[in-house]
Amino acid sequence: MDFAAHIWNVWSEGAVKGPVRTFCHHTSAIKDAQWSSDGACILTCGFDQTSRLIDVESGLEIQTFKQDQFVNVVKFHPINKDEFLSGGSRGALKLWDIRTGGMVQEYHKSLGEVMDVDFNREGKHFVSASDIANENVSEKAIVVWDFATQLPLSNQVS
Repeated sequence: MDFAAHIWNVWSEGAVKGPVRTFCHHTSAIKDAQWSSDGACILTCGFDQTSRLIDVESGLEIQTFKQDQFVNVVKFHPINKDEFLSGGSRGALKLWDIRTGGMVQEYHKSLGEVMDVDFNREGKHFVSASDIANENVSEKAIVVWDFATQLPLSNQVS
């Protein structure tokens, strides 16, 4: 809730107590963070309605991806390292391209706030988990998506 992403060294015995790097690029609390596959960058997202790509070595923000919703989750595509999915408070799932800085695709299905996403190893499918809040009822929804066609393959509401 301190608007910062902290990196800790948990591998070295006798390592420095506390974070070894801190990145303060957000203007509100951070909800999720993910390392790039090469470990050079970290992708963060949060309540300031942005996802931010940060160079770990320099600490500089490389790119900001602005949205119209709180961003709960970000996930890099496992094959195309220049793309990532984001999911948020308004139920939008968006595919972003780091090379252009723009949104490439939006996946539509009215399932409430997106809480998590994850790809299969090949990157052909992904799963989204949503929280559906209606009058005095809260349900969870899991949808399996076809990445290429943007169509849901199946969904489970409980």
